[in-house]
Amino acid sequence: MVSYQKFAKDVGFIGTVQVLTSLGTFFLLPIITKTLGTYDYGLWAQINTTVSLISPLALMGLSMGFVRFLSSETEIKIIREAVYSILFFVTIAGLFASFLLYMFAEPLATFGFKDSHATYFIQAGSLLILLNVIESISLFYFRIFRQIQTFSYLTLFETFGKLFFILFLLKMGYGLLGVIAATLLVQGSIFLISLLMIISQIGFVIPRFTYIKEYLQFSLPLTPNSLIRWITESSDRYMVTYFLGLRSVGVYSAACSIGSLIQLFVSSLQLILLPELSKLFDENKTDEVRIYMSHSLRYFLLISIPAVFGLSALAKPLLGILTTDDFLSGWFVIPIIAFSGLLAGIFQIFVNTMLLIKETKTTTYINIVAAVSNVLINLLLIPSIGIVGASLSTLFSYFLMAVLCMHISLKHFKLDFYLHDIVKSVLSSITMYLFVSYFVISSIFELFEIAGMGVLIYLVMMFLIGGFTDHELSLIRSYLFRAKSEVKQ
Repeated sequence: MVSYQKFAKDVGFIGTVQVLTSLGTFFLLPIITKTLGTYDYGLWAQINTTVSLISPLALMGLSMGFVRFLSSETEIKIIREAVYSILFFVTIAGLFASFLLYMFAEPLATFGFKDSHATYFIQAGSLLILLNVIESISLFYFRIFRQIQTFSYLTLFETFGKLFFILFLLKMGYGLLGVIAATLLVQGSIFLISLLMIISQIGFVIPRFTYIKEYLQFSLPLTPNSLIRWITESSDRYMVTYFLGLRSVGVYSAACSIGSLIQLFVSSLQLILLPELSKLFDENKTDEVRIYMSHSLRYFLLISIPAVFGLSALAKPLLGILTTDDFLSGWFVIPIIAFSGLLAGIFQIFVNTMLLIKETKTTTYINIVAAVSNVLINLLLIPSIGIVGASLSTLFSYFLMAVLCMHISLKHFKLDFYLHDIVKSVLSSITMYLFVSYFVISSIFELFEIAGMGVLIYLVMMFLIGGFTDHELSLIRSYLFRAKSEVKQ
């Protein structure tokens, strides 16, 4: 019980950090879109899409191997050897991948981006691959060893560091190059800070790669998953570019960046959930694994269901306020991508089962089915109904992934779905949706005001129809009383 209370506390803490992170992203979107416009923002989105394809390949799945094998490890020598051998491996792979992108920037710009002038920006962004992989491994260290506050503060520093430096360089007139430079600067700083903290905790050694073969045997089968997941999650940007051009991909990417905020809710859980489940599973505490997964699913749905309804109600004013009129045509994409994010979160919780029992090939097969369906539906729908077709393809793919993963996972762990609570959440969310949809919103202040009132209505409705347990109500009361006492002081 103590362990679960700590788990819940950590999830609550990092959930708060994720809210602050999403606020940073929320304010960053209008800064970039209103300065760059649809075309340059589409180019930036395409560079990010390309980096998101290559970075996981350079990681070789070692980030997940890092989590799986070291979550229950206490021997400093083993930890030190693992950290530096994995970090060395991904550094070399990241350098090689960055070099390849730099060398092939021109044909990619010509054929992939349909703009040869994008070559310079692709070359400038090629180093993002190296920084992505080494920063990822260094941050995973704090996640694995449950240094949640350190991990969270570094995440906040990255979000608001990017916000500050991007705003500064855009004001200086550097445009898209300034966005790339600011991202490189902040991610490089995060890696250096993380590395210094890791060295201060475990020291430094030149790795002997004692365990790397075992890690790679687990991790390499996960590497194709990264490519396949990219096809499901991001390949639609290339198809939108091919059929509709960079301006359309700019509109689509802006809408997706708002709709995909739903996935932040599961990321706060997953950051802590997999290390905790791995530790429990290694200790043969399968009943506790089932309890953790059941509660995690319930909490994710109780938060994400109203978030989907809220984003759907606020889709048009959100896009209108955060971007320019040129982006407004993409508002209908937001509800579809938001619901896709909910399904992606369900998949992410259930896929832990395959990672625990080391059946990583099963995950690969699920991802292949989703990726193939995604490509086929995109080819069918994008030419006929544009970016809405791309979002519908994403929705269907995540639906397949969630259903297939749940079917396999439930053979190993029978979870409690808390269906009564989910129904209550849907009813409360519908009430909130009807309230929020009634208002005409024209400013960011009104947006926050109506969104806050919507959250309050959801909570009140959940309380009235018994959607919270007694323990949860006592926690809410304790937080409210604590907040009041802090205000009085």
